[in-house]
Amino acid sequence: MRHRAALLDAAARVFAAAGVDAPLVEIARQAGVGRGTLYRHFPERTDLIIALLNRNLDVLEALATDLADQPDGLLVLIRTMIDQDVDVAPLLDNDLIMPTELLARFISICRIPLETARRAGVVRPDLDETDLLDLTVMAGSALKRWGLDERRMRAPRIQALLLEGLRCDGAAGLGIRSCQNS
Repeated sequence: MRHRAALLDAAARVFAAAGVDAPLVEIARQAGVGRGTLYRHFPERTDLIIALLNRNLDVLEALATDLADQPDGLLVLIRTMIDQDVDVAPLLDNDLIMPTELLARFISICRIPLETARRAGVVRPDLDETDLLDLTVMAGSALKRWGLDERRMRAPRIQALLLEGLRCDGAAGLGIRSCQNS
């Protein structure tokens, strides 16, 4: 387990900085393991990419559980997703077809925070889980064309634009109003 975690940490750093086609031997080197250990845990590059994406979903899942009853929990979740996109955006350069299980897991993670936010009138009443998936992909696509430093600088702007489009009027800041009352 220790080697797997070290490999995932190294892969996140290497892919974020050098892109999805970065040499796997560099990941092994940064993880302090040999190539054999890398390939034992992740026989294919795609296995490593999917493991990284699942690790990000683990973080989102825990956050969604913690924020499930908070009206603005979905907005925090979206900010976190875009923060994650800074590092995983280069993975979008790959011809990886997102496995159905990952997409279904993402939608499941968003379901309760989205419903809470809709009920509270924090987000548009017509917003659904598939919209969130599409918006996350759009944010990642916007970020992927930049280098790591530029992605870090652009992410807050992308977050602001995206969140503004999801909110009901007046939901920004401390005064949250219902869309139905607008």
